[in-house]
Amino acid sequence: MATMTNDTKQPNVPNSTVIKEEDDKNPMLFITKRFFMLSSFFLLLFLTTTRIKEESSSLEKNEVVGVKADSSLANTYPSDPLPFSLIGPDEIGFTTHHRSDDSLPGEVFGSWRHSVGQSKNVKSKPRNENRMKEKHAAMPTNMWYENLLIGSINQKRVTENNRAYTIPYIVDFAGPIPGIRVQFPHKVASDTIVQMATVPKYGLTLGTAFKDNKREGDNFVESAYVLDGEYPPNQLGLGLRWSRTGGELGNGNEEEGGYPTMKTSVLRGIPYVTMKYSKGMKAVLSAEVPLAGSLVIDNGNNPANLHCGVINKDGTTSRDETNVAIKTARVEREVSLTFQESDFTWLIFFNRPVSVECFRGVKDPNAPPLPPGVVDSTVQSLFELHVVDYDIDPLIVRAALSNNCTSGLNALYCAGGEPRRQTHLGDLLRSHSDIYPAHPEIRYEFPSGSFLQDTVANHALIHFDWKPRSMREDTAILRSRTDINLSRDPKEGRSTEMLAYALPHHADSIQQAVGSSNSETGFCSEGLHGRACLIRGNKWVMKEDLGGHPSFVAIRPPHHDIIPSLADAISSDIHFSLPDYFMAGAGDTYFSGKMLAKLGRIIVIASELRGLSATPDSDSFDIDDPSECELKRIVEASKNASLPSDEVMTAAIARLRSAVEVWLNGTAEAKFLYDDGWGGVVNCGCSFNEGTQHCDNQYPDCPAFSDPGLNFGNGFYNDHHFHYGYMIYAAAVVANYDLSWGRMYYEQVLALIRDIANPSIHDQYFPVFRHKDWFLGSSWASGIATLGGQPYLNGRNQESSSEAIHAYEAIGLYGEVMVRAWGGGVSSDLSKNDNANRASRVRDMGRLLTATEIRSAERYWHVLHGDLASNTIYPKVYRPSAVGMVRI
Repeated sequence: MATMTNDTKQPNVPNSTVIKEEDDKNPMLFITKRFFMLSSFFLLLFLTTTRIKEESSSLEKNEVVGVKADSSLANTYPSDPLPFSLIGPDEIGFTTHHRSDDSLPGEVFGSWRHSVGQSKNVKSKPRNENRMKEKHAAMPTNMWYENLLIGSINQKRVTENNRAYTIPYIVDFAGPIPGIRVQFPHKVASDTIVQMATVPKYGLTLGTAFKDNKREGDNFVESAYVLDGEYPPNQLGLGLRWSRTGGELGNGNEEEGGYPTMKTSVLRGIPYVTMKYSKGMKAVLSAEVPLAGSLVIDNGNNPANLHCGVINKDGTTSRDETNVAIKTARVEREVSLTFQESDFTWLIFFNRPVSVECFRGVKDPNAPPLPPGVVDSTVQSLFELHVVDYDIDPLIVRAALSNNCTSGLNALYCAGGEPRRQTHLGDLLRSHSDIYPAHPEIRYEFPSGSFLQDTVANHALIHFDWKPRSMREDTAILRSRTDINLSRDPKEGRSTEMLAYALPHHADSIQQAVGSSNSETGFCSEGLHGRACLIRGNKWVMKEDLGGHPSFVAIRPPHHDIIPSLADAISSDIHFSLPDYFMAGAGDTYFSGKMLAKLGRIIVIASELRGLSATPDSDSFDIDDPSECELKRIVEASKNASLPSDEVMTAAIARLRSAVEVWLNGTAEAKFLYDDGWGGVVNCGCSFNEGTQHCDNQYPDCPAFSDPGLNFGNGFYNDHHFHYGYMIYAAAVVANYDLSWGRMYYEQVLALIRDIANPSIHDQYFPVFRHKDWFLGSSWASGIATLGGQPYLNGRNQESSSEAIHAYEAIGLYGEVMVRAWGGGVSSDLSKNDNANRASRVRDMGRLLTATEIRSAERYWHVLHGDLASNTIYPKVYRPSAVGMVRI
C-alpha cells in the first residue's frame, strides 16, 4: 500500500540557500550582485583579523558566496562514473565491525552474499584499471524495492509484505504459484490520507507450476526468488530469478546449477510485466478469480476452441469430471483474458508462437461463509493458462492491464457502473509490446566549463537509458548474448520504441533525444503521485535547473528592517556551545548533528553581517536608485549593529571545529564504524547514562547493531542522509574558515558523503545513492529494519523532505569549499589537482541531488489549494498544505 499522510512533525532546519536566479532587470538582483562584489573584501578582512589557519594566497578566494573554480573541473558523468574515493573506511579511522548473522544480508542476495568486505584487508591503492573492474559488493539498504530483499524471503518464505510499488502496479510474490503477482491499485483519499490500495485476489501471477506433472522424480520450483546476478539492483529496478530443482538439466548455466530458470525485472514506470523462461521451464499464468467467458486469441483472429482441465487442491492439474481430453490452442502472438469480480482485462504477449491449455479451479462449496467485513485472504488459483511447448525454445511472456473496467461491474474502478472503452490503450500496448527494457541505466550530464562561471548554463541532464530489446528477436539474443539493432523499420504496425509511464515532474522537464521521440501517447492513469502518462521513447532526457552557485548565504542580503533583530540574536547565539556529552561524542548522531549545523549556521550569519558592516564608502550610493538606496540602508543597519568581535568569531569556529572533529578522528564515545555486512558507515550507538552523562557501553559493545529503535535506527540505515547531512554541513563551515583542517579530514568527511551519495559502482564500500529514488526525484529514509521478521507493509517512507534537501545541499557546499582547499585544480601538485577534481564532482552531484529533491518536494510534498488547485497532485478532499509522510 502506497500512502501519503499528514501525521508527523515538520523538522526545523536551516533554510535552503538554493534559489533560482532572477531576471537581470529585477532590482534585488542588482543588490545581490553588488553585495557579491563587496563580499570578497568583507570576508578577507574578517579572515585576516581572526588569523584563520591558511596561506594568504588562499584567503583572497574565500568568499561566503562561493568559489570560482577552474573550468577544467567541470564533469560529464558517464553511466559508470568515477567514485569520490576508493579508500577503505578502516584506513581512515572507521573500524570495521561485523554484524550478527540475524541482521546480515540474506540468501536472497545470492552470489552477492558475503562478498562485502572481501577485499577490505587489502591495502587500498590509487585508482587503477584493475580496481575499476572489481565486482560491486555493497548492498542496497533504502531502495524503493527494499521490501523485496528483507524479512522472511531470506528463509525462503514469501509474504505479501515482499512488495513494491512500481507505478502503475503494485507487485508481490504471494500468488498461488511461484512467480510475480501484478496488481493494479485504486486510490483512496480522505482529509488526512491518500493511499493506493489493492485487492490481492484481483492480481495476475506470471510464473510456473510448483511441480511439473510431465516430469518424473523430485523436480519443483520454490516461491522464493534470488537476485539475478546478470541484472543486479540499480536505481530503476532489479532482476529476480527462480530455478527448477531436480529432474533434467536445462541450460547448463553453472551459476544457476544448470537447471531451467525463469527471470523477471521489477522496474519503475513500465506498463508490462515481463518474465523470461529458459528452455525447460514451464510458463504458467494464474488468476485467483474466475475467467469471464472465454479467452480471446490473437485479437480474435484465431479460434479459442479449448476444453479446460481442473486445478486440484494440491495445485496439480488434470482432466475435469467429464474425462474429456484437455484441448490446446495455438497462439501466434497474444491472448486476452477478462476476469469476473475484478472486471480486469489483461493482454498476454508471447515472443514466439505457442500452444496453450487452460485449467479452472473450483472453490469449496462447503466452506463456511466469512463474517461480515472479513476479506477472503485464501490464495487459490481459479484459472491457469499453461504453455505446453516449453521444451522447444526459451520463451518471453509479457502481461499488461488493458482495461480495469471492462463491463462496468467493479465499483472500485468504474464510475456510475458504466464500462470503460479503452481500445486506444489496447492498441498502444499491442503496438509497443515487442520492445521491453532489459537493464536500464541512469547517466548524469553536466555542462562543459565551470559551473561557477556566469557564462555557463546552470543546468544538468539526467538520462534514463532503458536499454530496450526486442522480444521477438530475443530468442536469438539469449543464445548469442549480442545486442539487437533497434533502428529497423516498424513491421506489422509494431513500434520500435518502448512505453513507460512519466510522472508529472518528468513531464515538466523531459526533452526529445536523438533516436527517441519521448512523445506523449494520450493515455494517463491516476496514481499516488498524480497523473502518470504513457510516453514513447527508449531514452529519456530530463533537464534539471541546478538553481545557482553553491553558497552559504542567500542570493540577496537581509532586508534592512531585519538586521537589528538579527544582530541582537547573533550577539547571543554566537556563544552557543554543544553539551559536553556531544562534545565527547556521547549520544545520538541526529540531535548532535542538528546542534553542529545550528552553530555552523550561526557563524555563517554572523560572518555575513560583519561583511556588510565592513562595506566602505556607503555614502557613495545613489539614493535616487531604489536598489542602491536599499543597499545603503542594509549597510548602515549593519554598521550600527553590535556584532561579534574577531575573538568571539574565532572562538565559535574553534568550538565547532572540535565538535565536528570528535566524530571524525575516532575519539567519540559512540564511534563511527564501517559495517562490512551491508556496506556503510554506522554509529556504534550509545546507551546514554543520564547520571554520568556518558555512554554505559564501549566499542565493541555496539547496541545500534541490534536495536533498530536506537538513534532513530541508524544501525539499520534509517535516516542516514538526515544525520550525516548536518555533520557534512558543519564540516563545510569549518573547512570554509580553515582550509588546512578541511584537507586533513577530507577523506573522513567523504566517507560520510559516500555513505549517502556514492555515485559509482566502483566504490565497493558503499551502495550507489543509498537513499535517492531517481525515478521519483526524492529519497527514502527507512532502511533494513523489520517488524516480527517481516518488512513493514507500507514499505519505504520519508517524512522530512527539508532534511533531505539540506543533506544534499551540504554535499554541494562541502565540494565547493574543498575545490578551493585543494587549489582550484590549477596547482603544480598533481595530487592536489586530483583531490580538487574529486571535490568538483562532489559539488556537482550535490547540486543535482539538491535540485531533484527540491523539484520532487514541490510536486509531491507541497499541496496546492484554491486558485492553484488545478495543478495539484492530490484529490481535493485531502486538506493539509504539506504532506507529513510519504510511504510506498
